Amino acid sequence: MNTALFQLKSFVSNWFNKPGYFLRVLYLCLLTVNTSAQAQAESCFDEVKMEAGFIALTDKKDSLLGSWYKETFGLELVKEFTFPDGSVTGVLMKKDEFVVEIFFRDDAIDRTNLVPKSKEGQWIGFNKFGFYTNADLPQLKACLVNAGIQAGRIWKDKLLGIDLLQIIDPRNNVLEIISRRK
Repeated sequence: MNTALFQLKSFVSNWFNKPGYFLRVLYLCLLTVNTSAQAQAESCFDEVKMEAGFIALTDKKDSLLGSWYKETFGLELVKEFTFPDGSVTGVLMKKDEFVVEIFFRDDAIDRTNLVPKSKEGQWIGFNKFGFYTNADLPQLKACLVNAGIQAGRIWKDKLLGIDLLQIIDPRNNVLEIISRRK
């Protein structure tokens, strides 16, 4: 027991007292941070091919919606922008030819405030959007649910010959992830 304790004490003493101690500690810290960043950067869509498409959304300036789309779909930031008068800022992100643009406004209006107790089915205009992928929808759904994302039903549309996985973003926008049947 004393021999093992002595060997451990000698190893630690030598490691800390040798020249380059600071560089070894810095290297270990950077290695730990890099490994953590790689683990966090993984997305359920990393291996999913998304067909070309474009989505633009508006939200309030303090919103984290851009981060949600970036992390959920594994998008890369193309640019951040500000309108000349400063009233709107935004981000443009993409994965291959699938592009998401989000406008952040101080004067954004929540659709549910337009008419008291209104329901999304009553709103004129945008209801939901979808895009085609090569995804295995049950596997993708399990990954999304595990990541804390609202992933609902998978609809097998026999007339269209497609399957649709419904997910909902933090602002209750409905997305249909579409996969063609093989």
